[in-house]
Amino acid sequence: MKVGLVLEGGSRKCLFSAGVLDAIMEENIKFSYVAGVSGGAHGALNFLSAQKGRLHKLLYPSKAREGKRAHRVFDGIRKEFHIMTYEYSYDKKDPFDFKKFFDSDIECEIGMTCAESGKIEFHSEKNDEKRLLDLVGASCSLPLLFPLARVNGKHYADGCISDSIPYDRAFEKNCDKVFVISTKVPGDQATDFSKYKVILLPLYKKRFPKYYELLMARYKIYKAQFAEMEKLQSEGKVLIFKPEIPLCDLFETKVPRLESSYRHGYEYAKKRMGELKKFMEA
Repeated sequence: MKVGLVLEGGSRKCLFSAGVLDAIMEENIKFSYVAGVSGGAHGALNFLSAQKGRLHKLLYPSKAREGKRAHRVFDGIRKEFHIMTYEYSYDKKDPFDFKKFFDSDIECEIGMTCAESGKIEFHSEKNDEKRLLDLVGASCSLPLLFPLARVNGKHYADGCISDSIPYDRAFEKNCDKVFVISTKVPGDQATDFSKYKVILLPLYKKRFPKYYELLMARYKIYKAQFAEMEKLQSEGKVLIFKPEIPLCDLFETKVPRLESSYRHGYEYAKKRMGELKKFMEA
């Protein structure tokens, strides 16, 4: 039985995913294939390196990790992004274990939205540290907040724009079942980028028309994708772990709210661990 793990993004809402993953690592549960997009790409890396607790710390504002107060939501988002993706990977106290990741026999793919084609692309890397981090960085390049990332001569944006929860990719990679960790909270709606048309049109319409059209349709695509995933869950092909309560904001800086999202993920996973084990064995 080949079971895949798929991780949705959500910036600091991924602290819910961090809690779920820590609970899973305590049970030593393994998957044959792992895919992550946006913040979920960070989850994928730290799961393969088996560094329990690291994603929890990684998603905190850098000031909070240092015991300082991070008081502004938009306090240097691009700087925080660079620290999280690049600098913290080589942190003296908590470095990312590249060797363990590269040596893992689990296939891991990172989803990125190609601006030229307006489609998702999945990339993997098991040798080059910088390229691996560049792939994660590209997958986390949110529209409006970050410029398009350059990888191998092409332009990329956040993977969630074209494939927020790539369970289809897991089935394409011959998984029999797919376990999904979603950050979609009750009543949550995907970002409707058509509301920002006046900003996005001059940026992308002429140079990257397919990407622009994708942005305009993303809200509907996500809604249809989630409905299809829930249908697959009813058929026993997919198992979804998702929040039962509101999580912290995407760029939350208040530690109690951050910690509450992590604890909810951890406790939620503990509560449903038997269900996950049964899903993987059936």
